[in-house]
Amino acid sequence: MGKLWITLIILLALGLVAAGGVGGHHISTQNDFCITCHAYEKVSWDHGDHPEVDCLTCHTKGFVTDKIHGARKVYLMFSGQVNPHHDAPSQTHPVRISENCSACHLSDRVRENDPEFYQEHTEIMEGRYSCLTCHRNTGHDRDLQAMRFTAPRYAQ
Repeated sequence: MGKLWITLIILLALGLVAAGGVGGHHISTQNDFCITCHAYEKVSWDHGDHPEVDCLTCHTKGFVTDKIHGARKVYLMFSGQVNPHHDAPSQTHPVRISENCSACHLSDRVRENDPEFYQEHTEIMEGRYSCLTCHRNTGHDRDLQAMRFTAPRYAQ
């Protein structure tokens, strides 16, 4: 009978961890979660070229990589090492941004509907140029993004 209780407690604990993981994943993939810390980025995005696009469409690489980097950012914020309301956001690698841009702008649909655009841009990408080489102000409105709140939100 003792082994049954231990097994049930372990299964209950695993179920709670799994449910918490699923819930945490759902919450952390919403724009509302991102703008908790990145309010100026959201405002600058709303006035940029792609206000209908979600944060994670451009700012993700892969599930495991994103969760590791996200957990690190949360730790740095709560440990007082980074203040997202004051410090400049970390820069995403330009090639990574280009990979995410390409998912929409160099899709099969674009290749079919605008082959000249597709050909021109795939040749540029093969030269390992970044989308940001030519398109410096895509996405975020840089002037709005620069208007960051300078007083720290959390006591350090």
